[in-house]
Amino acid sequence: MPSPLILAGFALLIVGTVCSRVVAERALKLLSATEKVTLLDSFSRLRMFGGLPLLFVFLCFGGVAYLPPRLMWSAYLAVWLLVAVYFVVFDRVVTRRLRGLGINLDYQRAQAKSRWLFYSGFFAFFILATLSSFAPR
Repeated sequence: MPSPLILAGFALLIVGTVCSRVVAERALKLLSATEKVTLLDSFSRLRMFGGLPLLFVFLCFGGVAYLPPRLMWSAYLAVWLLVAVYFVVFDRVVTRRLRGLGINLDYQRAQAKSRWLFYSGFFAFFILATLSSFAPR
């Protein structure tokens, strides 16, 4: 059975994801019909292929368990570093594209808030999953 810290981290990950989606859906009300069409057209490739690097990172995360114990911690932290790099790059791409399209500023702020809620859920999961390794059993 997973430790309570991992379960709490997973719960925070789910809460962050759900809250992020709620904020993102509410933000769509701030757009005009033409802005919505522009937004959908401009982000179609990102929506299709944007999750592939994250899938690769999570497959690497699963592979860490098969490494020798002396390499496990460094590989574990390297995979989480890859997750952080993915989030930074993804955030920059989305922010620049929204600015380039001239989408209204209120929507851009709400979208940034949505992304940061999602990132916070992942960060909480990472911290609690890491702390669970040091907790007494």
